[in-house]
Order: sequence, then C-alpha cells, then structure tokens
Amino acid sequence: MGHIDPEGNSPFDRMRDGGVRFITAGENLALAQTVSIAHKGLMDSPGHRANILSPHYSPVGIGVAQGGRHGTMLTQKFAD
Repeated sequence: MGHIDPEGNSPFDRMRDGGVRFITAGENLALAQTVSIAHKGLMDSPGHRANILSPHYSPVGIGVAQGGRHGTMLTQKFAD
C-alpha cells in the first residue's frame, strides 16, 4: 500500500485517468484495525488533518477495503 501503485502511477495520475479535473489535489492513506482507529490516526497527523479540513478541496473520494490480517485499508482523494 502506497501513494505510487505497482505500475508507477501517482494518485494524481489515477485521478486524471478517472476523469477528475483539478489544479490542486491530495491523498491520504491509512491502514488500521478499524475505520474509527484509521480516522483518529489521520486526524492526529497534521498533514493528513490539513487535507481533510482544507477549504480548497470540495470533491472527495473515499475508498475502504478489508485487508484481512493487515486490517482495514482506506484512501481519501481530495481535489479542488
């Protein structure tokens, strides 16, 4: 799990490929046992919190996948 996928694409590449238009964008990733724990971790991190609360981002995409023994994987994509 990382910002760059196995094919070498960044979150911004994936957003453009999905038809998302933006000037600025951001991505948060989290891996935790539960969504609540992941959310707390993101909100306790200054950089992740800044993405979540930024007034510059209005559309947001959220993905959640069960990672088995690894826990819950979350991604948040932000765009202006």
